[in-house]
Amino acid sequence: MKHQSPYLLPVAERLLDCPKSMTNGPCGGVALDGTCEVDRRICVWAETIAASPGAENHPVPPGDWSAPEPFSALFGEPRRPRIVADTLDKHRRPLRQGGRFESMLRAGRFVVTAEINPPDSSDAAAVLARVRPLTGVLDAVHISDNSLASPHMCGLAMAALIERAGVETILHMTCRDRNRNMLQADLLGAAALGIKSVLCLTGDHPAIGDHPAAKPVFDLDAVSWIDAARHLRDEARLLSGRVLDVAPDVLIGAGAEPTAAPLEFRPNRLAAKVAAGIDFAVTQVVYDMELFADFMQKIRDLGLDRKIHILVSVGALAGPAMARGMNNNTPGVVVPEHVIKRLDGAPPGKRRDEGLRICVEQIEQLKENARHLGHRHHGPRPHPLPRSHRSRAPHRTTARRTVSSTPGLGSP
Repeated sequence: MKHQSPYLLPVAERLLDCPKSMTNGPCGGVALDGTCEVDRRICVWAETIAASPGAENHPVPPGDWSAPEPFSALFGEPRRPRIVADTLDKHRRPLRQGGRFESMLRAGRFVVTAEINPPDSSDAAAVLARVRPLTGVLDAVHISDNSLASPHMCGLAMAALIERAGVETILHMTCRDRNRNMLQADLLGAAALGIKSVLCLTGDHPAIGDHPAAKPVFDLDAVSWIDAARHLRDEARLLSGRVLDVAPDVLIGAGAEPTAAPLEFRPNRLAAKVAAGIDFAVTQVVYDMELFADFMQKIRDLGLDRKIHILVSVGALAGPAMARGMNNNTPGVVVPEHVIKRLDGAPPGKRRDEGLRICVEQIEQLKENARHLGHRHHGPRPHPLPRSHRSRAPHRTTARRTVSSTPGLGSP
């Protein structure tokens, strides 16, 4: 059997050991010590990437679960993959549906969005009550997909309710609970319901949720799901080749992981997502600005900032305990020690305010030092809209504020 890539060879025998069956490198849930968020063993991809600094930056096809060897297609005759150079620069891409979020990105305006988790309820009125205070404040609302791998109201249903109320949504769609058939069907349904933007994610593993006995799907990973979504949109065909009557003309987004291990691989993984077909990326929550600066320099070196809009997530820490908890329990997110010391040094009754000040300073630093960036703000679960800071940004800067009870995007 002829191997397509030396990068894939070392991991071939261990690919099925990955809890998410990742074929395009590690997900975002890898700690700096290289351990997996699911079982805290060393990620099966870690040694492979360390040994292969020239890791692939193009999409790798998903497994064929009907075959005796699901990943045998990865090692057959080489085929020319899509690469970053195949994609148009972001300002040369066709206008999709011209929603507020897309229009402001294309104009280089300051964009503010929020993420809200669907409730543990079937009450539509409660959904509308949660989003009503955000009307006129936000440019779009992110709708999470069973955040932290636990069931809530269907994100697609919640997005449809909010769209009816006149607020634009960005629907998160993960691979954890749906195979490629259902992902494609839901994308068609989302477009039919007026949803203009989707965020394609791998998703957290059920092992970290409140139904750890649930069987994970992970038929696709984020990169192969993006490639499938682009296939539907741009070629008006399902993955099977069947022609669509009307294609889903949506903006396609993805996650990015600036502070997840292996750090040197993360720009390549985003490059694979760009090649697969994304229009924008949203980072995991960033607290370590030095690691983020290193990541962005590599992104610029690869020319990815010319291809897509990059929105940066930030979060206001409630105190040092929350910061240490993020470091200990949220692989892929890093809170530097100097931030924790600053929170420790604040009076106990003022630590939340200090966390908010740090967040505001970080936003100002991003605005000063980076182009086409955004921010995401995380709030505690009982409060759908915590105190926040909103400021104007210079021309050609995008921003994202996310109010969410989750510690991140899930595994991008």
